[in-house]
Order: sequence, then C-alpha cells, then structure tokens
Amino acid sequence: MERSSNQLTTFQINATVTAAGGLILCAAFALWHILPGILWAFVLAIALWPSFLRVRRWRMSTSWRKIGAPSAFTVLIGILVAAPIGFAAIEIVKEGDLFLSWVNAAREHGVPLPAAISQIPWVGTNISFWWQSNLATPETASDFLAGVGPRSLLGITRDLGPQIFHRALLFGITLLTLFFLFREGEELYAKTLPIAEQAFGDRSKLIVSHVIDAIHGTVDGLVLVGLAEGLVIGIGYGVTGVPHPVAFAIATSIVAAIPFGAPLVFCMAALLLLGLGKVLAGIGLALFGFLVVFVVDHIIRPVVIGEAARIPFLLVLLGIIGGLSSLGLVGLFVGPALMAVLTAVWRDLTTDADGDVETASVAPLKGSSEK
Repeated sequence: MERSSNQLTTFQINATVTAAGGLILCAAFALWHILPGILWAFVLAIALWPSFLRVRRWRMSTSWRKIGAPSAFTVLIGILVAAPIGFAAIEIVKEGDLFLSWVNAAREHGVPLPAAISQIPWVGTNISFWWQSNLATPETASDFLAGVGPRSLLGITRDLGPQIFHRALLFGITLLTLFFLFREGEELYAKTLPIAEQAFGDRSKLIVSHVIDAIHGTVDGLVLVGLAEGLVIGIGYGVTGVPHPVAFAIATSIVAAIPFGAPLVFCMAALLLLGLGKVLAGIGLALFGFLVVFVVDHIIRPVVIGEAARIPFLLVLLGIIGGLSSLGLVGLFVGPALMAVLTAVWRDLTTDADGDVETASVAPLKGSSEK
C-alpha cells in the first residue's frame, strides 16, 4: 500500500517530538531567570480573566478590546500590587531614624525592664533574666547592639539593591506578559487546546478545567483569605495599641498568603508591645492572632481551596509547600495546579475500563465566552 506524501513516518514523528522537546528545554534554560515573572503572569491571567471580561465589555470597539482594556487592567493590577509595597517601604524608611535613635539611647542609658514582664506565666522569669543580661544596663545593651548602626543598615541596603532591581525587573516582565495574555488569551487558548486534545484526547478538557479550578481556589484561599486574615488581625493591632497598625496589617496580609506565615508578623508586634511595657496587650494580641490563624488554616482554607480545586487539602498543602520551596512565591499557585493535574490523571487512569471519561467544556480561561 502506497504511503501518502503528507503522512509522516514513525521516524519523522519521533524526530519531530524530540526536536520540539529539545527546543522547549533550550527555551526554558534561556528564560530560567525570568521564568517566575512569566509564571506569575499566567497565574494572574487565569485568576482575573472573568473580571477582565467585565472590563472589556464596557466598550465593543476593536481598539478597546485589543489595546484599551488589556492596558487599563494591567495598569490597575500594577498599582494594586505596587501601592502596598511602596507604602511599606516608606514606613520602613521613616522608622529607620527612630530605630537608630532608640539604639543610641539604649547604648547610653540601657533599656529598663518593664515591671509586668516578670509576671508573665511560665516564661516571665526567663525573659527577665535575658533582659537583664542583654539590655538593662548601658554596657550590656552596647554589647548586644554592637553590630547595629548606620554602617550596618547601609550594608544591608547595599546587599538588597541588586535583589530589589531583580524583583522590579520580574514585576515588569509579569506586567508585560500579562498585557499580551489579556490581549491574545482567547486566540492562544484556541490554538493550544487542539494540540492538547491530539496528545491526551477528551481528558485534556478535564485537565484544563482542574488546573483553572485549582488556580482559582488557591488564589481565593491564599490571597483573598489572607487579606481578610490581615484585616481581622489588623483590628487587634489597633485595639492593643501597636505602633503603625496599618503597616503591620498590610505586612500581615501579605505574609498570610503563606500558610502559617502570619505569626511571623503578629508575634513581632506582640514583642514590640512587651518592649513598650504593655504586657497584657502583647499576650492578648498573640493569643488572638493564633486563634485567627487556627480558624483560617484549619477550617476556612481547606474548605475554600479543597472544594474549588476538587482535590484533597493535603495534596493542596503539599503542592503549596513544594512549589514555594522550588519556585518561590509563584510556586504557591503553580504547585496546587500541578497537584490538580496529577489528581485528574490519576482519576482518569483508575476509572473502570468501560467507564466514560469525564469531560468538561471549559471556556478559554474560565468564563471567557462573551454574551
């Protein structure tokens, strides 16, 4: 039987797949240092696609759909991300002089031990002994704070400079990629899905659906719940009299996106209250913060993420931790998406031989069909 001129041989198919895989690896190697910025753009595009569509429907002109709406939404995202970081940076700079003044005063006069610290149950005696040994007198305070000063802060700033530049570059790449994803997202989806269907069959739609649901669930469970967690603990900052409660609340909201990350901030605030002599307020803030974290991380997040992603929360948690350790913050969202793909493939492979493969008709990025 004569072979058609357009039909590829087995060798040609294998060679094509090998060449494509090699090109993908070369591209990944070339883009490795900016890959987190690109991944962030895809995560944001998937998570915010329904909201972007609402903005795009405001006007039906071609220029608005292709340029105006993607540009406006990208700029809005940039402002929403940069504004809290800029506010926190300004507050840190403002507090730098006050901190150095406190350090100089501690070296000259020491830091008196607040009387209420010794009354703290279980740990009051140990804290008092440590305080007397390190801060109570000018000599001990000078030794303890010997490495703190303008030169040390300047050294930290010098070391942070390249990191800040790199993060700013990644953020710019994220916004640039995000603009093109908003502008060409539907076309990219329309060209990619047939390739996936040829490779995986009907199950590819199910896998895409699980990935989208996992990203939506992770964004809701980490970012939105984290913002709410920071707001609630921020009320505790205001009630207990923590200095600059708004800055602490913003920092808590950012760190709360990482499971069990909020205690890093509110414990620091509680220690600050202890240093100011507000012992009961510091203990109350710590207890309140741990109560909020317990409710959020053990009840609210498992429900929000697990039900949206349709995978066990244990896999979500493993994906979050593994993604964070390997890819940084963007791994918080990429990890659960990979766990969703793994779960979808596992369920497909474990179905009965005569069972139907579950299919899901998904729009390009969840809700992309215009009405």
